Amino acid sequence: MNKKELEKPLKVRKLEALLPRLQESHPKYEAISDELGRRMSGYRGEQSLTYYLSFLKDKYYLIFHNLRLPDTSGEHFFEIDILLICPSFILLIDAKNYRGELHFDSMFEQFIQTYEDKKKAYPCPIAQMNWHHTQLKRLLESHKFPLIPIETLVIFTNPSAIITASHGHKQIHRLIKGTSFLSKIELMEKRHKKEAFDKKQIQKVTKVLMKSHTPYDGDILKEFDIRPEELRKGVRCPTCGKFPMVRSQRMWCCTSCNTSTKMAYHNAIIDYSLLIGNTITNQQLRNFLGLESRSASKNILKTLQLEHRGTLRHRVYKIPEFHKL
Repeated sequence: MNKKELEKPLKVRKLEALLPRLQESHPKYEAISDELGRRMSGYRGEQSLTYYLSFLKDKYYLIFHNLRLPDTSGEHFFEIDILLICPSFILLIDAKNYRGELHFDSMFEQFIQTYEDKKKAYPCPIAQMNWHHTQLKRLLESHKFPLIPIETLVIFTNPSAIITASHGHKQIHRLIKGTSFLSKIELMEKRHKKEAFDKKQIQKVTKVLMKSHTPYDGDILKEFDIRPEELRKGVRCPTCGKFPMVRSQRMWCCTSCNTSTKMAYHNAIIDYSLLIGNTITNQQLRNFLGLESRSASKNILKTLQLEHRGTLRHRVYKIPEFHKL
């Protein structure tokens, strides 16, 4: 049973809004591109796993996607892609969708991706899952839950990925392909037959997890030390991705691929809300969309029928959640 549904994480949406609005020559472009690629790999991995999760016993397993929980210090958070709870054990899953050859090096606790003759090193997800295991155990102990076995898996869902490991890697059994997930669950069920949580305790742990979950909503520009004036302004073409589209007679036209549409500015306003804030003035809208006409931006705001406060030049508009615009 899904207790927390899968949705694209807000940080991924912010990174997706940020990257196209930077020139490729920007000093932070590569770092942001890598971060987006890493997080999208996790998201796509989770999407792929939904098929296998659908075969789990519906009333026996509770499924939580994308939990962001505080550690016991209250100063830091840890993120779990997928968390499964059943009466006899808890399973933490880190989902990946990397391509190519993935080599796990136990000596330096890293994994190295080789794809299209390029190598890239990443922190070892097994080490990360070990730490998440410790943090979750401490969180449950702080709420006086009885001891329950906590298992961890790193699941690679791309069928073309090749997984290798250094000689004598002691935790390689915790790395599996998506196709092995259900058989791995069966082994865990056989290994953990004693029920540690009764129905009341499962309800309580669900309540604790959902109450503790703290969605990320950080300032992505501040995180990467980027000033708003460094962003590319204008409306991005929804067809070819080029900047900027030109507004003419209430239509937005792309000079690169000749796409014409009335609603292209919607995505630009969503970008603004993700990158800068959820309130906007006529002047801020005009500057961000690259409009010269105050009346044009006024017409756009009027069409959107946004909530607002203040009057005339001091009016401030509230941008709704991106999926409701």
